[in-house]
Formats: sequence, C-alpha cells, structure tokens
Amino acid sequence: MIPIDSEFLLMYVLYGVILILILMSLRFQRKRVFYIHLCIFLFYTAFMTYVFTDEENFKGGASLGVWFYGVLFPSIHLITYGIIQMITFLVKKNADKTV
Repeated sequence: MIPIDSEFLLMYVLYGVILILILMSLRFQRKRVFYIHLCIFLFYTAFMTYVFTDEENFKGGASLGVWFYGVLFPSIHLITYGIIQMITFLVKKNADKTV
C-alpha cells in the first residue's frame, strides 16, 4: 500500500532530493563520505519500506505517525549533514586565516 496524498508526495520528493544529493556527493566528495551517507539512506529507506508494506500501520488514523517517521529520518539526515558541512567550512576558513 503506497499512499499518494499530498503529504506523502512531499515525503517522496524529500527522499528523491536526498538521493540526488547523495549521488552528487559521489562526484564532489570522497568515496568514504558517499558510502556512509548511502548506507544511512538505505537503512532508513528499507525501514520505511517495511513500515509501508504493513497495512496495519495505516488503520485507525495511524498514517500520520507513518508520515511523521517517514519525514523525521531524512530531515535529521539533512540537518546533521548541513551542520557537518558548516563546521568543516568554518574550520577551513579559520585555518586559512592563521596561515
């Protein structure tokens, strides 16, 4: 059962954007970073696929919880990735100033 409500479509777009960013990182970053992000992405995508295949998760208004966890994992992934990128940028900037 794959819901196609507007909220779930937003979640699917979020997963697609993250997958595109991960694939772009293959070209612009080290391979180790790419594999780490790909493993994390595949882990929560596999978990959410498991949740989506169980019809009981959508009965009795529980689809909102499914949507929440479906959006929570990629959001946390994007936020932590952004924080890491910001910290590495600031460290490099400070290192350039001291040289």
